[in-house]
Amino acid sequence: MRGWAKLHKAKLGLAVAGLALVLLAGCGGTSPTGFVDPSPLHPNETPELRQQIEAAAAKHEVPVSLVQRVVIRESTHRPWARNGPYYGLMQILPQTAATMGYRGPPSGLLDAETNLEYAVRYLKGAWLVADGDQDDAVKWYSRGYYYEAKRKGLLEETGLR
Repeated sequence: MRGWAKLHKAKLGLAVAGLALVLLAGCGGTSPTGFVDPSPLHPNETPELRQQIEAAAAKHEVPVSLVQRVVIRESTHRPWARNGPYYGLMQILPQTAATMGYRGPPSGLLDAETNLEYAVRYLKGAWLVADGDQDDAVKWYSRGYYYEAKRKGLLEETGLR
């Protein structure tokens, strides 16, 4: 084998090895939304809580960043948070959770997964009313959006009817 052929074969071998490494890197764990979130955990956030947030966002088709934003704003990732009549990670009212289908006691909303299920359903409605604008979605989530959803003909889509 000539010198240039050996060099070509060596380069080809390196290229194949590099491709194999790239493919193997993609075999790591993924979140329910199909990607690994490389950002560091937020204060009070656990890997399990991050997975629950990503799963709820994917299930209800809202951006993970929007759910994280509301969770940080409302409880700084503390599932046990209580403020007056508001409960849990996303500080949802029991009456609002009931509107979204929750049938348990208010204390059940202190469970992260339960809170995310019903609060992200409600957040999805705010997201729809806000036409996909995250700033507006946070505002609608905080103050309620029934009349705006009604005005826009979105009561069915938001789960309010």
